[in-house]
Amino acid sequence: MTRVAEPPTRRESMPPTARRLRRWVRRRRAGRGPALTLESAYVLLLTVAITVAVVGPRTGAAMWPAAPAAPPDRFVVLVLLAAGAAGLVLLLRQVGPLVLGRGELTWLLPAPVPRRGLLLPALVRALTVGALAGAVLALAGAARLADRPVSGPALAGWLALGTAAGLLLALLAVAAQRRPAHARLLDAVVPALLVALGAAALLARVQPLPAPPAVTSPPFPLVLATLTVAGALTALAVRDLARIPDPRLHEPSLTVGTYLDAAYAVEPSFVADLRERRYWRRRALRSRPLRPRRGWLVPLQQDLLVLRRRGWRVGWLFLATPLPVLLTAGPRWLPAATLVVGAGTAAGLTLDALRRDVAHPALLRLLGLTGRRAVTIRLIVPAVLATAWSGLAMVALGLLGGLPPGPWWALGLAFGPTAAMIAVRRAQAGRIDNGLPLIDTPMGAFPPGPMLWLLNGTDVLLFATPTLMALLGPAQPNWWWVGCQGVLSAAGVLAYLQFGADRRRPKV
Repeated sequence: MTRVAEPPTRRESMPPTARRLRRWVRRRRAGRGPALTLESAYVLLLTVAITVAVVGPRTGAAMWPAAPAAPPDRFVVLVLLAAGAAGLVLLLRQVGPLVLGRGELTWLLPAPVPRRGLLLPALVRALTVGALAGAVLALAGAARLADRPVSGPALAGWLALGTAAGLLLALLAVAAQRRPAHARLLDAVVPALLVALGAAALLARVQPLPAPPAVTSPPFPLVLATLTVAGALTALAVRDLARIPDPRLHEPSLTVGTYLDAAYAVEPSFVADLRERRYWRRRALRSRPLRPRRGWLVPLQQDLLVLRRRGWRVGWLFLATPLPVLLTAGPRWLPAATLVVGAGTAAGLTLDALRRDVAHPALLRLLGLTGRRAVTIRLIVPAVLATAWSGLAMVALGLLGGLPPGPWWALGLAFGPTAAMIAVRRAQAGRIDNGLPLIDTPMGAFPPGPMLWLLNGTDVLLFATPTLMALLGPAQPNWWWVGCQGVLSAAGVLAYLQFGADRRRPKV
């Protein structure tokens, strides 16, 4: 006797939803064991507890001083908070902010699944990141601008205002991801806003502006209005999730997936290669190639061509030279660290080619170049960029940073080749060596490979001792200091070219 099939129930006949499919996948993967074991959770919680116990008191004292900022510095604090908000928007734009996992991107996105339910967890993650970043910025603003003592309701008001502002910034990035025209406008407006904020902060240094008054708590109507607007725009963003096209989700999801792979494999070189490929994939090369030259000039010609095609990035980077001046209100080490990082970043604009030379030395063999000659040629453009950036930054520090009189501009020019050498060492770092033996400590054993990779290039700072001592002192440098820095920079470059680069083989 044949068995008659039962008609499907109403629940089974309904189209699948993203929530039901995720639940089904979790049930099928339940036999593989939990993704987070008790041992992993214990190690994670212990690490967080030890980090908070060691770094927490000093970080709390630095973030929450006993008194608010002085009236002349309050305008700079507002500028830095606005710059932090603009940086949050740029960060969210770089990562999506709506991203999907590889499984969802491969199987669920093309499936007949309601788009709103599929993208809702991604929207929640983006809004959570924006809210947390806004709360941190609000806490930093309250620590510098609020009168003491700050009560609990006042602190809650600051945090609520910052959370709502962070939600609005995240929603702005989400809207730019859905509309390409808005994305292009946002990518042009936010850097221009950063430049305008920096100019306003410099103007405040030259001509003191009326200082904003210190307040105990933000006005309640402002907090309520911001929360209401954020809630209404969040509802509109949830409604518009179904209209986001697939191409606007693929590239951010693949990018974030590569970042996670690099973090899981402890291999940051993946990130550098991904950023380079992503940058050039988005560009349409309209500039004409330079005229062919002799073989040994080809690397220099390539660097100049890359520099010309990165005109906007070069312009924005050199507009950031007054950044050390804006950070003189903080600890003394902050302008010095900004000078090193800024000059090294300027030098690294064309060092992607050196990274490719390390990975694929066959191109150098075709040109008949040795490792020493290739590094020497590749060092020319980074040295010029780093010298120009550090010279301009030191000019601004000498004029507006409250430093004693002296030839600061010449000291910055003498420091430039050292910063270029730091960038070259970082570009030649390669991959992390995970084959090194573990180091036993009272906290447990850890691999030294990632730590050595992070510290690669810091040994070159020994050749920048005069500049760092002058900024950390602060001391009054003279031309002897400049001469000493120039000699150390030249000695560092010559020593690296003599002992750090292979003089025979093309491998650099």
